[in-house]
Amino acid sequence: MNRLVTALKNEAKGLVKQFARLAGFHLLTKAQTVAYLKPHERVHRPAELFELPDVYDAVDPGQCIFQRKDAATRPCRAWYHTRDGKPPAALLRNGSVWLDGNVLCTDYFTDHVLKDSLKIKKRTVVEARALVAPFSHYLDPVFIWGYYDFMFLIAAKLCRMAQAVPELAFSDAVVAYPLFGTTYEREFLSLLGFSPAHVLDSRLYNVQSANCLLANAGSWYYPSPKDVELLRNALAPLVQEPAEKRIRLYVSRAGRRRIENEAELVAMLERHGFTVMEDRPRTLAEQLTLYHRASFIVGPHGASFSNIIWCQPGAHLFEIFAPDYAPDFFLYLAQLAGVGYSACCQPAAGGGQLPPIERNIRVAVADVERGVVAALAKAALAMPTR
Repeated sequence: MNRLVTALKNEAKGLVKQFARLAGFHLLTKAQTVAYLKPHERVHRPAELFELPDVYDAVDPGQCIFQRKDAATRPCRAWYHTRDGKPPAALLRNGSVWLDGNVLCTDYFTDHVLKDSLKIKKRTVVEARALVAPFSHYLDPVFIWGYYDFMFLIAAKLCRMAQAVPELAFSDAVVAYPLFGTTYEREFLSLLGFSPAHVLDSRLYNVQSANCLLANAGSWYYPSPKDVELLRNALAPLVQEPAEKRIRLYVSRAGRRRIENEAELVAMLERHGFTVMEDRPRTLAEQLTLYHRASFIVGPHGASFSNIIWCQPGAHLFEIFAPDYAPDFFLYLAQLAGVGYSACCQPAAGGGQLPPIERNIRVAVADVERGVVAALAKAALAMPTR
């Protein structure tokens, strides 16, 4: 049965490629894209391995949440393609770049291209001095849609692209892809130098240019350490050095994966000196400064923890998971940032019909308190003396 399913999938993929060619699109694979753009390569970082430690449940030390392993990044590249009198590069609806009939695969796949070609509604054509094309996927309500995805799939990549072509002023370029439409996105793009008029949604605008800056997506779970460093440095000027002492921070979630008995948990944490970071819109400066001030952070797994890369040395993250969804990418970021790490799994609060990534959590407050107190003692030993 598995062989039959695989065969049918491969046949379907072959048909898609044939239909795409009939529609004028030659869909390149990632390997073909890398080979095609090789003459225009400005950055090439090979894949790296980073050791992640064993992590045992802070509440139930007999349970191992993460076993020791080597986290593998993927090769990272950036290209600057100049057309030299040839027809300009064009941006497709999903953010893929079309060159000489070839659809480039710089991110993960190009599955949307053929379906998009059947859409009747025309996009406004914009001719740009230079096109910056950082991302070629639509937002997905489950996986690609939030702060983590923007920071490490787009923002960090844009930092790599800026470093690759320092002679290109972003104020003279157009950046275009399927926009997230968020305040933090607008803030970040403005900080890099893009004017609002030069930030365009590829679903609405067909941007064409003789000069095209591209980069590939690395590992979704394990972004390139150099990309993380570039992002941290790019946003470091936003961090406001506080006069107040460092704080213990509880990061609340109002959406999916929230703590259903949060009032009980917060009451316990407040007894241990924690401040609550409510789940509401904040500027990048506000978010980064809160994390920079934090000596110890507790909360359910969520995108806000992307900000731990702005924590000071000796900070500690205590992450709360539901049992069926425990990804290790914040453990990875903690290792890169020199942040201590603890975690515990707590029961899902019903919602058995929901995907694991969607389920809320109900914590055993007394058990979590024991784990937090032990982690606080451990973090105190790691805190640098002044």
